[in-house]
Amino acid sequence: MSAPSGYATAMRRGAIAGLVFVVLVGAAIGITMLSGYRLPTQGRAASNRVLVIGALPDENGDLVAQVIADVDVSGTPVVRSVDPSSPVTVVGTGYGRLRDTYAFGGGGAVASGYARLTGSKPLPFIDLGPQALTTAIRATGGVELDLPAAMNVFDGERLFTFPQGALTAHAEEFRAILNGAAYLPAAQRSAVLEQAARQLTALTAAYPGGLAGALKAGTVESDLGEDGVRNFVTRLTQAR
Repeated sequence: MSAPSGYATAMRRGAIAGLVFVVLVGAAIGITMLSGYRLPTQGRAASNRVLVIGALPDENGDLVAQVIADVDVSGTPVVRSVDPSSPVTVVGTGYGRLRDTYAFGGGGAVASGYARLTGSKPLPFIDLGPQALTTAIRATGGVELDLPAAMNVFDGERLFTFPQGALTAHAEEFRAILNGAAYLPAAQRSAVLEQAARQLTALTAAYPGGLAGALKAGTVESDLGEDGVRNFVTRLTQAR
């Protein structure tokens, strides 16, 4: 017995709609791949330039982007320190510094803010939060810094005293130094931030168990995906 004509028409329309859906999805995937991105499970395509972000609580306990490094590994790695206090409008809020964007979307929000600041497209990012930084600093034995001036920093519970000169800081001390650096003269503050950016990059390269594994475990965030992170770290370490 033949199907009613209405049923057959509906079947044809469903088939056509399904075909159109498949074509559109295929086109979307193609555009995504050509634009430098992969499927969500894979992350963005590998990049020679990545924004590495170290997030730690500020003097008020708010989690902000304390260290930001623009890292280019297209040749010999170049680490450029980005001033976290750079002025960036955070729409709909009373905040206006690049470091503050972290509260509104993590590393991705910082990358977007930096793009607005530089007038470019957002860079891929690697975001190391407090847990990740503590893990990396403990595994490497501390962060080596050469302070341009003596610093006394009170975090609300404890007073940290740092002499001028070379020292090795553990995770809590590193946070205190970054918070205290905000009160140094501009040139000295920049010197501390430049060292911090280099140290953050080194921690990224030497992350215990590998950065790709930390990304998979969820202790490190990135829009590169495991393959992209692994490629970035390989380029970073091969040049050392």
